[in-house]
Amino acid sequence: MALDPSRAWQRDHPWARIYQAVTGGERVGALLWRLGTGAGVSELHRHARRELEALPPGSRVLDVPCGGGIALQDVPHGRDLRYVAADISPAMLHRTAREAAARGVDGVVVREADMQNLSDPDGAYDLVLTFTSLHCLPDPERAVHELARVLAPGGRLCGSIFSTDAGLRFLPVHTGGRAIGVLGPGATRSQVRRWLADAGFVDAELEVAGGITYFHATRS
Repeated sequence: MALDPSRAWQRDHPWARIYQAVTGGERVGALLWRLGTGAGVSELHRHARRELEALPPGSRVLDVPCGGGIALQDVPHGRDLRYVAADISPAMLHRTAREAAARGVDGVVVREADMQNLSDPDGAYDLVLTFTSLHCLPDPERAVHELARVLAPGGRLCGSIFSTDAGLRFLPVHTGGRAIGVLGPGATRSQVRRWLADAGFVDAELEVAGGITYFHATRS
């Protein structure tokens, strides 16, 4: 029977703690992130800030999976946003709540959720952030359609995936992640572009940074 990576993350697999360490901004963690992905974690923050800074006050944001709250440091200071941080892992939500308190980001709602089957109504958000996410799911295509469903028309999607066509250098990462049950089948960049189009997204932009592919798109 194939392992379901979503359940491994839900149980706070030991790799989840390593992920938290390498995305936490400390010098050693940043070095490990660069060694593993071939690019700096600063790339993630650049993409998050691009979307968050463009939002008008009162916008509705879904950050899923929020992990340990890595994108919270990119929320503009004093911006009145309705920010929902969701994750399948209760442990990650606890880390996110601590991060929000430490950074003084007010009004963050933490909530347990499976991004392949969200409980939100259609069109509930103006922006969905989904960083380092799709490669951790058993059915990433379904997740793309679900994220499209909860976005309002004209809403924005921004996220990233460790793409399977990133090159031989990154093959051990993908193979090892599959072996220990924390990575799903993943996707190539062309698959991601097709999934976005099939889910009703337009103006898709894909940008490669080492083994990571970042994407931005608009809900039509």
